[in-house]
Amino acid sequence: MTIDAFQTSLQDGVFHIVLNRPEQGNVFNADFCHGLNHLANDISENAAVRAVLLTSTGRFFSVGGDIDLMSKDRAALPGIVKSLTSPLHMAIARLTLMNAPVVCAVNGKGAFGGAVALAAGADVLLAADTAKFGAAFTGIGFSCDSGTTVALSQRLGVSRAKRFLLLGETLTADDALQAGLVDKISPDEQLLADALAIAKQLAAGPTLAFGEVKRLFANVTNRPLASQLEEEVQSLAKVARSEDAWEGMTSFKQKRPAKFNGR
Repeated sequence: MTIDAFQTSLQDGVFHIVLNRPEQGNVFNADFCHGLNHLANDISENAAVRAVLLTSTGRFFSVGGDIDLMSKDRAALPGIVKSLTSPLHMAIARLTLMNAPVVCAVNGKGAFGGAVALAAGADVLLAADTAKFGAAFTGIGFSCDSGTTVALSQRLGVSRAKRFLLLGETLTADDALQAGLVDKISPDEQLLADALAIAKQLAAGPTLAFGEVKRLFANVTNRPLASQLEEEVQSLAKVARSEDAWEGMTSFKQKRPAKFNGR
């Protein structure tokens, strides 16, 4: 089905979100921001969703913010920024903290501005060998949004992420892989298949355990060691009650592949 700027489907536990406004460069306009928030809210409460695959159609994964929209009225610009980022930021938070892992595949000519942050926030990020990643924000006199400071710092480190933004850099796929921004490079024609294979692998895994791992890493730099150790114990004890944990141990003892059901 199609929801606003996206085409979606659910198969084998993988919820596939396709950015589907190629003629607009899949810009972050009102439809995009509200649509992504709607999707994130729904899938975060859907037990049938055990992995999310984020891809796009067109020449770009996304060119980021909608310059045409934001440049219409100088006086209205701060309000437009707030109205767009409110649903967008909520969507990013939902995707980051929900149980289902997120796999993103950046195709074609790549991602720019806030789209780099959206891609970098995925748990696994693949890029086409043709893709580039552009900082974009400071080139138009803007600071950043979309979780850029968080997602890029986690992948690149704080100093490298800051330099990427201050210098308005554009990284090739190879540069992005070497820097840690991207996890895997595929030929553009093979990208979707490779990303789908990873999403299916994750969808067959212990979804509750994945969610706890995601949340632990989301806060790992914000807590002292003793506090983080206790969070690990609390998360492990919570997961230990699950059917998947018992299945995992039982299958290990029986020397057979585990059959996880996400519960």
